[in-house]
Amino acid sequence: MFQLSGVATGVLGASGFLAPARAARRRRKVRAELATSTVHTGELLTLTVVERLKQPRRIRVRDDGGLVWTRTERHRRSQVWTATPTEPGTGAVTVVVRRKDGRVFRRTIGYEVLGTEVTVGGTGALIGMSAPAPEWDLRVAQVGAGLGARRIFADLADGADTQLRLVEEAHAAGMLPVISYKVGGDAAGAAAGRFDAVARQAAARLASYGLPTAVSFWHEPYGDLTGAQYAAASRRILPAFRQGEVRVGPILNGWLLDNQLDVFTSFCPDDLFSLWDWFGIDTYESGTMASPGPAKPAQRLPALSAYLAARGHPTMPIGVGEYNGYSAATIAAAGAAILDTPHVWFGCLWNSTESKGHVLEGERLAAFQQTLAAARA
Repeated sequence: MFQLSGVATGVLGASGFLAPARAARRRRKVRAELATSTVHTGELLTLTVVERLKQPRRIRVRDDGGLVWTRTERHRRSQVWTATPTEPGTGAVTVVVRRKDGRVFRRTIGYEVLGTEVTVGGTGALIGMSAPAPEWDLRVAQVGAGLGARRIFADLADGADTQLRLVEEAHAAGMLPVISYKVGGDAAGAAAGRFDAVARQAAARLASYGLPTAVSFWHEPYGDLTGAQYAAASRRILPAFRQGEVRVGPILNGWLLDNQLDVFTSFCPDDLFSLWDWFGIDTYESGTMASPGPAKPAQRLPALSAYLAARGHPTMPIGVGEYNGYSAATIAAAGAAILDTPHVWFGCLWNSTESKGHVLEGERLAAFQQTLAAARA
């Protein structure tokens, strides 16, 4: 998506940014390089500092626009610093290396931050499905043609390649992968940078496919994390994934929209909207199969749309990570809401008898098949 540029050379080019001089740079005792000098708001700027100094030294990073840079990796001869800009504009970051004898080395690199321009979806919502991997082929055969998305669950604690086979299967089938990443239950570690490297590796692999991919972090966080814990970890994990055709967003507990709006809002502070490309929920019918409750999954789509408008994001793409219902009527209504609510990107039915879900059978299966047919039409 972006080209490697903006390396530090000590010579300013006509544009005001530092022009390349690779041979000279390699001979320098201190080198600094940005992975890319042009990013969009919410995307990660990554600065690598390499030095060949023999004396003890101290390395600091300063930004002329006040952007906060955080050291994420430290090795014997190199360090990696990252920052996430939230406002468009131009800036410059300066690496200051002070040797023990007092000599100072400075390297300055210019960068540009563009406003977020995200295009998702096509002519209508993608109707997808979520099912445990061992059941996937059976469930696909049962529902028939028309699936446009596949929900996938992965954990960065298991490595960068976790569940990539399922992602590749989804792409090969022409489906949008909707990937929910967790971090082995270690949200504090995520916020502290413990998963930065593996997140960057996973993001690079996803971007390498060059195909639309939706990525979320810690779906349905209520009950596991506070809003503050969720936001802190999201700020650290998600910027790495904003590259290529990968788009990031939350998948929150949809039932909180019913009567706990303040709790729902605690998981989406204003600054995260500059990081998210889309906004998602999981939404289920209240009650049980034997005694369905009054709250239905369909009602939360217009509620979410109104909520986003009230927060100043009326056209933000919407995702439904999971939905299900106890009756054919509930499933049909949820499907219609996904297709009829403006700006919905995808909606995945949870087709398994786990948690609040139940495998599709009989009239409930037929109702979902009708949603698939309507989406194709």
